Amino acid sequence: MDGFHCEPVSFSSSFSSGTPVRVFASINHGNQLSKVHDSAFVWVEDVTTSRFQACLVEGGWGFARNTTLDWFAFQGSQLGVHHGEVTFSSFTTGRKCNLVAFPQV
Repeated sequence: MDGFHCEPVSFSSSFSSGTPVRVFASINHGNQLSKVHDSAFVWVEDVTTSRFQACLVEGGWGFARNTTLDWFAFQGSQLGVHHGEVTFSSFTTGRKCNLVAFPQV
């Protein structure tokens, strides 16, 4: 499987059309606090009002262990929820950070 996997996820009920649906995802390995896990990256593709595609790539041993994708989706403006994007220029080594300032409420 090469450590790469995508799977469709359907919403329990569809969102209304006209406003983009935002999906945020992260992964966890369950309640295994004493274990060290290989690096993993998760992203979502093809978001519609009824579904999205969740993708995961893991380094090291790949999918030999249990991996859970946690996600939430919303549409429109939500009280107390801020969203946006941060752009990073190309780089191949080291680390880069961008400061994200939340708007004043």
